[in-house]
Amino acid sequence: MKVAMEIENAVGANATVENVLSGQRFERAPFDCLVTLLSTGSAAGLREELNVGGRSATPRMVVNAQNRSPVVPDDVRLAEVECLAGELIQLTVANTTAGALTYRARVELEEAQRV
Repeated sequence: MKVAMEIENAVGANATVENVLSGQRFERAPFDCLVTLLSTGSAAGLREELNVGGRSATPRMVVNAQNRSPVVPDDVRLAEVECLAGELIQLTVANTTAGALTYRARVELEEAQRV
């Protein structure tokens, strides 16, 4: 099974959104899964960081400025990060500019195969 969350979030000037996934249906993994992150921004100046189950999956990374919805494979930022059922998926976004920017992301959760 595969599920996804799509996010479009305005990030104010010099602001940080601690978790753009807050309130999303799959903010906590519904099953053991592999997490894939795709993202874009409306302009240069956005930074993102993914944490899964309290573990840092990425350092703070620069978001590309494609100004469109993320597409595969061009905008895949991180693929196949292990996540256990019930763990929190936290995606932090920071705007380093003097104007508001739009952040777009798609977070896919693919059920892990048991061996």
